[in-house]
Amino acid sequence: MYDLALIPLLKATWETIYMVFIASFVSIFFGLLLGICLFTTRKHQALENKMMNQVLGFVVNIVRSIPFIILMISILPLTRLLVGTTIGTNAAIVPLTIAAIPFFARICENALNEVPEGLIEAVTAMGATTSQIISKVLLPESLPALIRGGTLTIIALTGYSAMAGVVGGGGLGQLAIDYGYQRFDAMVMLETVIVLVVLVQAIQVFGDYLARHRNVKIAMVISVLMWIACIAFQAWPSTVQEGNVLRVGVMTGWPEQVMQAAKSVAKEKYGLDIEVITFNDYVQPNTALNNGSIDANIFQHVPYLEGQIKARHYQLVVIGKTFVYPMAFYSIKIQDISQLKDKAIVAIPNDPSNEGRALLILQKSHLIELKPGVGIVATVHDITANPHHLQFKRLDAAQLPRVLKDADLVALTNDFVGPAGLSIKQALLKEGADSPYANIIVVRTQDKDKPLLQQLVNVMHSPEVIDATNKIFPNGAAIPAWK
Repeated sequence: MYDLALIPLLKATWETIYMVFIASFVSIFFGLLLGICLFTTRKHQALENKMMNQVLGFVVNIVRSIPFIILMISILPLTRLLVGTTIGTNAAIVPLTIAAIPFFARICENALNEVPEGLIEAVTAMGATTSQIISKVLLPESLPALIRGGTLTIIALTGYSAMAGVVGGGGLGQLAIDYGYQRFDAMVMLETVIVLVVLVQAIQVFGDYLARHRNVKIAMVISVLMWIACIAFQAWPSTVQEGNVLRVGVMTGWPEQVMQAAKSVAKEKYGLDIEVITFNDYVQPNTALNNGSIDANIFQHVPYLEGQIKARHYQLVVIGKTFVYPMAFYSIKIQDISQLKDKAIVAIPNDPSNEGRALLILQKSHLIELKPGVGIVATVHDITANPHHLQFKRLDAAQLPRVLKDADLVALTNDFVGPAGLSIKQALLKEGADSPYANIIVVRTQDKDKPLLQQLVNVMHSPEVIDATNKIFPNGAAIPAWK
């Protein structure tokens, strides 16, 4: 279980504050400019321009209509162009900012719209220029509404930051997912919720104070101090020696714990520093590896990698195997597969790496039939025969142990067998030791002969890593695939 130490929680809290502050500062600044443009190009306003107003409004509406998780993934090339990488805390700031700019722009436009038209007409008649109208009338008159809108934006970004784990961005959201959700540690989830509630309450109280007193000087002072802290955070010297470090991508949860054992072996035996980068989905690790954001990944099997290479033309290659983690089906409602009733509910993973794998186990047990040759890429839509009329529910892998009471048959990867209070011995259906789905060590094709990567293979095959893996996955739930 997760060690309830203060340092991981403080680190995650700071990462959240860091991401949210920079994204908020930039998005409020540019959102304010965009909001002013939207308002002043309206009909009967100082810079009336129907075409520009419609174009700006159209762009704002497009960005606002895209769900944040989709936006985050779709702009990965832009993220890499701006910050040089698609993973990490800085990478998460880019989509956070882009999502918040149009959000605050609309808030700003609505706030300016509340300024009495008569006041604007009066200062215009007195000969005020456009810049004077904006700086002397529009912004001062709408300041409380703008501050409240800025407060709302910061709170929204705090919520968005919970998704930063998709790009390995860290923060409280990733801490909650990695340990509270993936490892079923309710205390971690409670800790992160408490900290987030405190942060949001503090932001709201401070925002209300600023709006009530129309005092932006305090906000400016705090912003300066925060920028100093953020710059110092980025400039803080790393303890990892350049040229002797490998960034290895793994999935969140128990695989990360295996890599912690590997880190110790790598440091002691080879003087090699392994930086573990965690991901919450099965697409990003290969994308990050192919574009150079990480040096290797260990999360997938050969059939899945081959499918990704075919679909996305990645230049990736396998340099070693790690363990076979047999997938199996479990139930707390029946004791034998022969007891499975017609129209039974069967829960399977919804990720592309494991959905087809689960269906192939069912096909091997003659419960369903799939289209010929569909293999690992099979989905429920490829089922050609379902004599028992099984009802399939596709869920996130970490959610599957939580539905054992609701489903008749549940497919679990070994990451979640222990947390579910089960053992591989209780499986009703499972893969054998000859399973082709061994986890593999994958690198870029041009890097396959690098000595550091060969050392990584030796580390993963070391007795220490085997022992650590067997403790996490006991009773034959992890089989060394290279032997």
